[in-house]
Amino acid sequence: MILLLSPSKTFVRSEEFHEECPYFMNQSIGLIRKLKVFTAEEIQKKMNISADLAQDVVQYHQEFGKKKSCAIYSYAGYAYKAFDALSLNQEDLNYLRFHLYIISGLYGLVRPFDGISFYRLEMQETIVGNLYHFWGKKINHYLHHQHKHDILINLASKEYSKVLDDSRQMITISFYQKSLEGLKQISMYVKRARGLMARAIIKSRIEDPSLIKEISFEGYHYHSSLSSEKEFVFIKEV
Repeated sequence: MILLLSPSKTFVRSEEFHEECPYFMNQSIGLIRKLKVFTAEEIQKKMNISADLAQDVVQYHQEFGKKKSCAIYSYAGYAYKAFDALSLNQEDLNYLRFHLYIISGLYGLVRPFDGISFYRLEMQETIVGNLYHFWGKKINHYLHHQHKHDILINLASKEYSKVLDDSRQMITISFYQKSLEGLKQISMYVKRARGLMARAIIKSRIEDPSLIKEISFEGYHYHSSLSSEKEFVFIKEV
């Protein structure tokens, strides 16, 4: 069973030792070469970000590869704060090593202990071309050959999971908040729930996907009537 997460846009510098180089590093270097030609003003416009952030992104491109942090400790968005990798024990980390990937617009697939540089390149960005076309075959070929018989557990957003071959044996886990107004997905809460679910699976060493249905946290519970073989739905009353 393989877990798939989206990356985050925010990072923290990690002092934890990184053990590996991203598998698609040569392709990442090629993308960085293309990104380096853009000025901060061009990046601001094309990525629709602030001037200050655009300056940071230019610096990321110039310093790419010079400073690296261990991936699972470096992503700092809602999902990763909830996942809280720093509090995992050694047995958790040993399981994590072989059961999780992060889908990335720059790196393609990131393993937990890969050394990565800070970056900003969402999968839906077109500044260097169509990244779904660029990464699609590469990512799916890797997953097919490295994890041919593993079920993929999709905890990534639609933006990132769109790159995956939907003919694969894959279960998407969806989170909803239920109120008097009905079901909705609040981005911040969904991201946190993805991180907590990934953590629960890692801590429980789950290998049988059906056991995911038994997981509950922070008011989320599996909802059988809205679920299917390919989608497990978890709902929280708010």
